[in-house]
Amino acid sequence: MRIRSVLDDAARYISAKAQSDKAKGVQGGVFVRPPLNAVGPNRVRPLSSVRPAGLLKTSIEPRAPTALGLAYSVVLQIVIPAVIGAVTGVCITAASWFAMEPARDLLATLPGSWPAVFSPVALLLTLAITTWITRVSRPSTAELYITTYHAPEARLPLRQIPGRFLAALTTVSLGGSQGLESASALLGAALGQLAGRVGRLRVSDDEHRTLLVCGASAGIAAVFSSPAVGALYGIEIPYRRDIDARRLVPCAIAAVSAYAVRAVLTGPRHLVVMDATPKVDLTFVAGVVLVAVACGLGGHLFAWMGEWLKNHTTRNRRLARAAGAGVLLALLAWAGHTASGSWITFGPGYIAADWLFTGSHSFWLLSVVLLIRIAGTLVCVYGGGGGGVFTSLACSGAFVGQIVAEALGRTDSHVFPFLGAACFLGSGYRIPLACMMLVCEQSTSMSVVVAGLAAVAISQVLMGRDSVSDAQHRDRMD
Repeated sequence: MRIRSVLDDAARYISAKAQSDKAKGVQGGVFVRPPLNAVGPNRVRPLSSVRPAGLLKTSIEPRAPTALGLAYSVVLQIVIPAVIGAVTGVCITAASWFAMEPARDLLATLPGSWPAVFSPVALLLTLAITTWITRVSRPSTAELYITTYHAPEARLPLRQIPGRFLAALTTVSLGGSQGLESASALLGAALGQLAGRVGRLRVSDDEHRTLLVCGASAGIAAVFSSPAVGALYGIEIPYRRDIDARRLVPCAIAAVSAYAVRAVLTGPRHLVVMDATPKVDLTFVAGVVLVAVACGLGGHLFAWMGEWLKNHTTRNRRLARAAGAGVLLALLAWAGHTASGSWITFGPGYIAADWLFTGSHSFWLLSVVLLIRIAGTLVCVYGGGGGGVFTSLACSGAFVGQIVAEALGRTDSHVFPFLGAACFLGSGYRIPLACMMLVCEQSTSMSVVVAGLAAVAISQVLMGRDSVSDAQHRDRMD
């Protein structure tokens, strides 16, 4: 009886131990990993579900390792961005080809100083559109995309988009010293927002933000004729020292699609074209450093002056500011035409760039024209112009580069104006990665690429903490 009792106790112990090992995932003394769909305290979470506290799951992460999840990712990150980019490219190209460029060309053919007379008209008409069609002026068109990006729901006021785009088109077409870049980014973002509502497509708030961002990238790629700058614009412009890299793939697809449509319909339009490979020597290195330093400090000064003007806009009524700025803009247009023989204040800067690379100009003439051009852009900002300063910054940098080239006697290529455009734009708007990609995209040699990367980095440091945009956040908070 005693032996039988011992055997019964041993059997009960073995049975209890087996049940305990099974609950812990141990079979035959070896740990067995529970399935991913197991429940309870022993469930093992996949590595993709482990993330720091506070970091939300985004649309960029795969939903599930299934064919349905892969198809959804392809549609969301490739197909829809490509469609958004194509439609944006068509809209921006049509606006430039059928409205802005014909009006500006017709204006430039008027005799004498008559073209300058339309500058006050540009700002007054823009004010009328803002008052009776858009019915809102804050935030400005240049800041609305960034403000919307940082809003919790990231929803653009779609009713304002037609009026804002028309106001920008009016300013640029009638002689304002601004461009369509901000309005184009806004139009693309609006198309991205609308794409999230088409059919039975149900997207989360984060996926909706992705479509908004890739639309903005498409708008810049089309209007600036640069898929590289466009791809990074939407995810870099919201921050001064950060980037939303999670949305790079759809932004790149949308930017390439928009640029391809623009290239097929009318061809690209570059501000500065590299025409020759420069000779690399100590003079070249000195020129690169001078361009970087001058553009970094110049971008800092431009941002400071823009901020000062914005702070003084509340002291005068909008009508008085538009009328006064219009008269001053007309005087600047006349002065620029008198000095250069070209209407260098008109538009975002392509007319000024064409004059810059036509013939040889003295150091002092280049300096005077640069000051007139920058003054025209700032006057438009003060007077409530509907355009943006994106290409205007690049144009200012091209002039700085050409001034350095003339001072060093190295005008055999356009390398210094090209690097100046990248540096001034990158420092002014705090988008160094986009401008480094611009250098890589349009350079003719590796030496220019290396010089451009270093120059953009140096100018970024000299820019300090300032930016042309007040709506940008310093860093990401997620």
